[in-house]
Amino acid sequence: METLFQLRDYGYDHLTELTLDGLLIRLTETTWVRKGAVLSPADRIAALKSLIPPGLAVSHDSAWWVHRGLGRAPSPLSFITLPRRRWVSHDGFEVHEVALTADEWQLIGRLPITTEERTLYDLFLPHLRTPSAQSAQALRGIVDEVPDALCHRFRLYLDAVSRRPFVAQMRALVDGRQR
Repeated sequence: METLFQLRDYGYDHLTELTLDGLLIRLTETTWVRKGAVLSPADRIAALKSLIPPGLAVSHDSAWWVHRGLGRAPSPLSFITLPRRRWVSHDGFEVHEVALTADEWQLIGRLPITTEERTLYDLFLPHLRTPSAQSAQALRGIVDEVPDALCHRFRLYLDAVSRRPFVAQMRALVDGRQR
């Protein structure tokens, strides 16, 4: 595991100096890492640890960053309630109140996060539910970024959740890529 530098341990001024010197890069509001470090999903979720409220699972673009991301964590962070319940908060992050089945989330470093397959579903859904002028390009970008093995697992996931909204359109996107 690469060493993470936490704001609470080193102070903002010191971490900023090291960043300006080109030795560190900032991952989140409270975490820095050595420049050039290769991070695993466990490293990236550890960087978010102090930002994850109890009872929420990392989801959507935040989960994609943990699973596959480069650079800095997305802002605002996105979460799904675990289990589904009302969430009232104005903490500067997005909370989605949806039900997750037991196989749609996992623990990485003892912190809850949606699986890669569920994360892809969550990333596709808004572009299909309410398409914008950029939706087609965004969907192509997401599909092109997905490794072949994950694409196959996502297709199996879509077969298992076939009654959910927009699954047929997601299947068509994935099948179009695999040709």
